[in-house]
Amino acid sequence: MKARCPRHWLTPALTWLMLPVLMWGGALPCRSAFALLGDGEKAFGLDGSIRTLFFVLDRDGTYPFSGRNDIDGLSQTILRLTASGRPAQSLSYEVHWVQSVTAATERISGGSLLTVGNTSTGNVLRYRVLDTSWTVLNEERAFSTASMDRMNVKTSFGWGDVTLGRQAITFGKTYFWNPLDVFFPFGSSQFDRDYKPGVDALRVDIPFGPFSGFNLVGAAGPKIGIGPGDIGGNDPEDASWYGSALLGRLFANRWGWDFSLQAGKVFGGLQVGVGAVGDWGPVQIRAEGAQFLSMSSDPLPAPLQGDLFNNCFVGVIGLGHRFESGLSLDFEYLYNGSGDPNRLDAALVRTQFGASLQMSRHLTGLSARYEFSPLVTGQVALVNSLSDGSAQLQPLVNISLANEMDLLIGMTLNFGPSPKSASGTLPAVQSEFGTIPDLFFLEWKYYF
Repeated sequence: MKARCPRHWLTPALTWLMLPVLMWGGALPCRSAFALLGDGEKAFGLDGSIRTLFFVLDRDGTYPFSGRNDIDGLSQTILRLTASGRPAQSLSYEVHWVQSVTAATERISGGSLLTVGNTSTGNVLRYRVLDTSWTVLNEERAFSTASMDRMNVKTSFGWGDVTLGRQAITFGKTYFWNPLDVFFPFGSSQFDRDYKPGVDALRVDIPFGPFSGFNLVGAAGPKIGIGPGDIGGNDPEDASWYGSALLGRLFANRWGWDFSLQAGKVFGGLQVGVGAVGDWGPVQIRAEGAQFLSMSSDPLPAPLQGDLFNNCFVGVIGLGHRFESGLSLDFEYLYNGSGDPNRLDAALVRTQFGASLQMSRHLTGLSARYEFSPLVTGQVALVNSLSDGSAQLQPLVNISLANEMDLLIGMTLNFGPSPKSASGTLPAVQSEFGTIPDLFFLEWKYYF
């Protein structure tokens, strides 16, 4: 394994560079009653958020939690400072500073518990060539990091926009699963979708009209293999064609429908995808599909057979309707060509490394959302594996405590056979959702 270049100087250096800005910023006019400093629509503005999450996990032998206790607790506090500005009419920037502190009753192995409720790519940070993170604390039951999640500059020309740096990129409009969203897609059980991790990319946006245009994204990154001697670092010299992306996307609105077509190089291979969103009477229809052609792939760890990536097609069809009462219903079906219901052990490894959206081949998702009052919203989501019969139920309530303060209370309940036994580090997986621990969570969010 290649040694990574230490960057412990980065966080303190940036902190000291920000101190004069924070001190000088006191003379800047406030953007609003909740803004910290300045105005993001002018030369400089600083605001952010703080959120605290409390989790209770009922593991009952589920993977990857194999500790002594059946019930464990986890807390995580995340501070995000957002600096942004528009020093010129055609020039803007944003920088996100993120500090997180995590504590748990169970051992935290390299932050493995941090993937709870996170994006579907788990611990794999693709499309990043700059290591902008710093480990502040790394203890058995406590973990803390500081990092730059976004650092980008956007320049506007007469023909379009060019954005360079770490930025969040989202393609696709389906909810539970997004075959077209290759840059850190949200997982089907992600309950907090306020922020997406950024990727180190050059993005070009060229509008053709009010609802049509062309996007071009070039993102560099290392290969990130799965073998002990094959995992690359996030240093610039580790970037490779295998781990990088060069993707073009056309989109247009015709007959009241939004259409998109994208093609190019993505992590591990080539992708061609299409999408369509529109209304058919009172029902909204969402459809996305993508064909993936794998490059040479790493083999799965022994004793598993096969490769991490395979040629596959992934498609989603969804239906949605909002009633006058405020009730919204959404349904999606996923055909997951990268799933392997007959070899769930191998499928688990693929999902952990972002090579597959789910372990199963056929899945459905149903979501119901209702506004009880302007301050209280309830939602329940049900994801079912048609391949093995397991299911996941996630009820939650969002309570607005103040203009800039929310409280989210919910749980994720999983139904299906748990792993029977383990061979080395690999569990004997029996079902998709029976592999995941039940989760009870509470999240407090405050924006300033």
